[in-house]
Amino acid sequence: MTAGEVLIKEDFCLGCGYCAEFCPTKSIAISPERFNSQGHLLAEFIHPETCNACGICAWMCPHFAIEVYKVQGG
Repeated sequence: MTAGEVLIKEDFCLGCGYCAEFCPTKSIAISPERFNSQGHLLAEFIHPETCNACGICAWMCPHFAIEVYKVQGG
């Protein structure tokens, strides 16, 4: 089970890469082939199994395109 869930708001993402650069678990990457409606490359949550919901990706995003949720274990 994942510890975190990352929601990327595609219309706000400008593909700057700060989220991917500063993610300590490398759970996010900039897609080489997915674009939003404005033509920007999109960030993708590629490794949910390693996400620890630290929130650094959301803090670093200058466009407020990321929300991080902690998944409660059961």
